[in-house]
Amino acid sequence: MLFVKTRLEKSPVHGIGLFADQRVAKGSLVYKMSSNLDVDISDADFQKLDVFSQKQIRHYGYFNDGTWHLAFDDIRFCNHADVGNITVDAGAPEYRLVAVRDIEAGEELLQDYGEFEQGRP
Repeated sequence: MLFVKTRLEKSPVHGIGLFADQRVAKGSLVYKMSSNLDVDISDADFQKLDVFSQKQIRHYGYFNDGTWHLAFDDIRFCNHADVGNITVDAGAPEYRLVAVRDIEAGEELLQDYGEFEQGRP
């Protein structure tokens, strides 16, 4: 679940991006996984899905610890950057993202995908 106001726009990085619609202070909670808005799918169940469904999950989801994760809010439009402005809060008991630095309204939210995604099967 997103905890900051955002909007979707054409991204200079890739396709559609997720942009801050407010100023976000360094350290602020940006996103936290929610069982109401996110789905976890075992790789075995993923393999049983039709090709179209697998393609959608590969594009918008990620693979970690033998499980595919798919968020149903706009965080799925967060694009990759080698040096992102949001990052995984490693000290949190659940998966959550925080601002690495102050982020201005209108700035695209970017994350290093290597922080959380393992090699895809």
